[in-house]
Amino acid sequence: MDQPTISRVAFTTALAPHLPQRLIADRLPQASTTRMGDQSDQALSEILAQFRDWHLTLAGTEGYRTAEVTAGGIATDGLSSKTLQSRHLPGLYAIGEAVDVTGSLGGYNFQWAWSSGWAAGTAIRDAKPS
Repeated sequence: MDQPTISRVAFTTALAPHLPQRLIADRLPQASTTRMGDQSDQALSEILAQFRDWHLTLAGTEGYRTAEVTAGGIATDGLSSKTLQSRHLPGLYAIGEAVDVTGSLGGYNFQWAWSSGWAAGTAIRDAKPS
């Protein structure tokens, strides 16, 4: 069976691999009734702008009742500060919550997880084979 060309695909179907369905329905309620080929260049540019310029307004928090904190893990003095490779076991890298790094609430643990993962991943990618 032949795959339909992108112009015949429903707009929501084309976006589905890239965005959650509920987000598509919320931000683009008219998208469920149109096909990709029915969109003008200007309409596509406006849709793209909606997502690029999208701002969230926080309505509050759940407070400390549901806050999560992690402590402990691999001591930072046992890791390279640039690559997060173990000083004791070459080739072993530690990232995110496996490392004893504590920060304030507010997404810093996510930032640490992403940044430490990037640093270790980059170091692994750039490592010369032994």
